[in-house]
Amino acid sequence: MGKEEFMLSMIIDIIMESRLSVLMFSTSHLKPDYIQRLMTIYCDIPVMHLVSGQLDVYEWERLDKGATAWKNAPLFMHDTLDLPLDELMETARNVIKERGVKIIFIDCLQMIDFAKGDDNPSERIAKVMLSLKQLAHQTEVPIVVGSMLNRGVEYREGIEGKQPQLMDLANSSYIEGFADVVMLVHRPDYYHIYQDDYGRDLRRKIEIVVKKNGFKPSGSIFLEYHQDTGVVAVVKNTNKAVEKFIKTFDLEEY
Repeated sequence: MGKEEFMLSMIIDIIMESRLSVLMFSTSHLKPDYIQRLMTIYCDIPVMHLVSGQLDVYEWERLDKGATAWKNAPLFMHDTLDLPLDELMETARNVIKERGVKIIFIDCLQMIDFAKGDDNPSERIAKVMLSLKQLAHQTEVPIVVGSMLNRGVEYREGIEGKQPQLMDLANSSYIEGFADVVMLVHRPDYYHIYQDDYGRDLRRKIEIVVKKNGFKPSGSIFLEYHQDTGVVAVVKNTNKAVEKFIKTFDLEEY
């Protein structure tokens, strides 16, 4: 819950703040869908307002200003439903070479097609993960990949039970084995969990749980989440310990 909003918020920060070039592969949505969502997040406008066209005056001003800022944004998008792996690899290499892309995002691992019908799902995921790992090493460009979860979390009870685990990842052993970092996204209030054992307010919060990190320690942080706009942001007045934790994932360290 919220992984796409988390990814899109990262993309916006990388493009608009760091001014680094990003390549995004859309395997489950068409390009206009993601552009619309990027604009709602960047301009902080409710999705339904933009879809209906019923914007307040200040929202029109935000949209106009945001559209101007995005005019020369270094974002390259490739949308193909059930994206063939060969097409992904060729496109990535070409865009990295021609456009100087510094990071790649793929919205859904399970929607990448290995183009071999005789492979079972587990074998396909393993081969796709291996290919992406090789691409990242050969090009020295990090790749962020979204993944589906199974429905196991829906049948568990309690605060800890609703937090996603590595075993909830589809074909988790292959993903965990090849990935350098595995982050799971948790929205407590989606499951009507509004307070944790420490009395912290979990409403409008999204938890990023780092279950595997080949570079630095694992752990978790809470970020603000605005469901109507899709904005994911650092919680205000974040303490220094959390700020230090966030910096362990700065792009410069790759």
